[in-house]
Amino acid sequence: MTTTSPRAAPASAAATRPAPSRGRGEMAVVLGGAVVAGIALLTGIATSPDTQYDEVVYTRAAQQVAQSWHLTWSNTAFFVHPPLSFLAQAGWLRLLGMQDAPLDQAIVAARVLTAAAAVFAVLLLGLLTAYLAPAASRTRGLVLVGLVVGIAALDPVMLRYGRLALIEPLALIAAMLTLCLAIRLRDAGAVVYVPVVGLATGLTLLTKEVTAFCLFTPVVHALLSRDRRRIGVTAGGFAWGLGLWLLFPLWAYALGLSTDFIDVKFATFERLLGLVQITGWNRPGVSFASAVVAQLGAYATSYVFLALGGIALLWLMTRAVVGAARWLLAWLVTSYAFAAYMVLFGTLNEQFFVYILPAAIVGTVLAADAALTRVRAPRARGVVAVVAAVVVLGTSATGWVRLYTTDNAAIFAITALIRDTVPACATISVTGDPDRFSYLLPGTRVATFATGEGAQAHGVHLFVLSDKDVASGYGDATAGLVRFVRAHGTRVTRHDTFTYDGLELWRTPVDPYAPLADSEPVPGGTFVVTDADRCGGFAVVDPFAAGVAALGGKGVVGAPVSGSFPTASGTTAQIFTGAVLTAEPGAPATAAPVVPRLATTAAYRAAQLPPVTLGDPAGLLTDPAITAAYLRGGDAAAARARLGDPVGPPTPMPDGQVRQAFAGGVLEHPAGADGVRLAAIGTLARDAGLITPPAAAAGPQAAPPLDADIQPGQPTSVRPFVVALLAGLALYLALPVLVVEIARLVRRRPARAR
Repeated sequence: MTTTSPRAAPASAAATRPAPSRGRGEMAVVLGGAVVAGIALLTGIATSPDTQYDEVVYTRAAQQVAQSWHLTWSNTAFFVHPPLSFLAQAGWLRLLGMQDAPLDQAIVAARVLTAAAAVFAVLLLGLLTAYLAPAASRTRGLVLVGLVVGIAALDPVMLRYGRLALIEPLALIAAMLTLCLAIRLRDAGAVVYVPVVGLATGLTLLTKEVTAFCLFTPVVHALLSRDRRRIGVTAGGFAWGLGLWLLFPLWAYALGLSTDFIDVKFATFERLLGLVQITGWNRPGVSFASAVVAQLGAYATSYVFLALGGIALLWLMTRAVVGAARWLLAWLVTSYAFAAYMVLFGTLNEQFFVYILPAAIVGTVLAADAALTRVRAPRARGVVAVVAAVVVLGTSATGWVRLYTTDNAAIFAITALIRDTVPACATISVTGDPDRFSYLLPGTRVATFATGEGAQAHGVHLFVLSDKDVASGYGDATAGLVRFVRAHGTRVTRHDTFTYDGLELWRTPVDPYAPLADSEPVPGGTFVVTDADRCGGFAVVDPFAAGVAALGGKGVVGAPVSGSFPTASGTTAQIFTGAVLTAEPGAPATAAPVVPRLATTAAYRAAQLPPVTLGDPAGLLTDPAITAAYLRGGDAAAARARLGDPVGPPTPMPDGQVRQAFAGGVLEHPAGADGVRLAAIGTLARDAGLITPPAAAAGPQAAPPLDADIQPGQPTSVRPFVVALLAGLALYLALPVLVVEIARLVRRRPARAR
């Protein structure tokens, strides 16, 4: 890389050069770069990579803006990022008529816009390369530009985040355009530079504030040049952009939410300082080194360029650079200062590399070109250059084929399966952030639990599992939850996805006798969830709650299979899996004596239930486990009141259970074991028609909602911001010119009178 401009061609040569062919090479590079970037970024964009939390909620917010001008995906204003990218996506979705489309379709449409922005950002990167290599010959310059464009278009990190409906592609194109303008206007006066570059800077900051380090590059260049006048001009342009960013807090003030804005920005500032770590690779319990190693297979070439860009920075810092090389040094300084801070102290997220890699790629390519020019043997120089280019581009292209020409849309596939096969009233538990599923499953309750036992306690039996979420510490789920679900459940489906290292849908069975599962406290008792999707169940309140407890609890009696209802005899009844409980007014609930009548049915015998002999009750209590469960530490009179007399002996049955019939139920336990419960007599009595609950009691009730962290609604209209932005654009174009002209008039001295 040299620091002098190429010698101008003789006028005669310029005059005799055929006009139509002057830009043919440049046009070929631009079109070729656009084709490569377009293919890389748009091929299979609907299916790879897998969607993630930010993409889901950002697209939902854009739809809200397109529908009703409300910038939110919940019921609170969104102040984490500025509104400009959401306005752009909203306009795009509105143009396509996708503002009311299903969210998965809107996400794909939004990806098209961001991928197109990424294509143009790559082309702008090629333009920057041309600016930063002015001394290269025309042919070599085109090769350098083409190489940078090809590498950037196929870079794994740039590809990953360029293919998602995130802020990064829109912020990157704005930042690259601002840097291009700053270099193009490097010699312009304040009257031109400040309004043009300041406006671009402000719009970039209103897209994403983290681009500020890149936007500070012209100031760093002026500092390296020790040009006081230029320092003032470039700092003025940056400050002018910061002034335009003030429309963001002004919007919050117009909504009456200044305090909320300050709280959000203060929390963001704490994250940037590293005082709070809630995302990224620097979170407690997450190893930065292990995270890098885990992503090595996907991001290897990106890591190589990040390392080589750092080497190029150190190399430039040891030399006295001028001209274009100084611009490259300034760009690398700002990029790697940000990178170093994020790695050491701040919140390091993968997508931040999107803002560092452009400088790293350009710095690596130009530094490598400068090093190769020192090789005297042209043939060796050419061989090294070709081999290096083939290895880099070939590796990146191979990774692109492996990752982006296959179907990785696991979340879309699993949510589509849930929508088609699971009632909308269902509740599912997921690893990681629940919002990436909840907005794709309208009406479905999406929750997170740390353990499988905790999920079962609330009646949740459908799980979406990602080992990567658990290993990375995202969400509440622990490795114990994954082990529990896989040990007790059945896998419904699995989808390979490199984003989450595979995504699985599991269902665990509902055990009506699980003593601590599927129960929610309600006034006077519990609500027992009986539906595997947590759509419904039955309340168990006194006197039936006390009756169940007296018989040994849910683990003995089982879950209710009906609500409570009045009977013709004036009692109140409720059917449970193992018994039919009835209660006189003001009396405790006891098991109704349904077994003798039920024993005469074929269904009773088919269920391998024991014989009813109606012998001497005192001589029938011969099984120690059943006797202990029947008496429950009390006397026989209390036991008879609860469950009735024994009406048959303990009998080993062909299925391995030892069962004994009592008037109100059949106690059973596995042969050689002590755990005793009531066999499914209540369900059998209901199915046999011995007792029929009315329709109001037979149908399950809706399960009580899980606790939800719902904040009070806030004003979220983005209209005030749009109005202020339009006014600000006009002001920002006119005011600098006015200020500069007034300054000139003030500085101009009046002519002396003669």
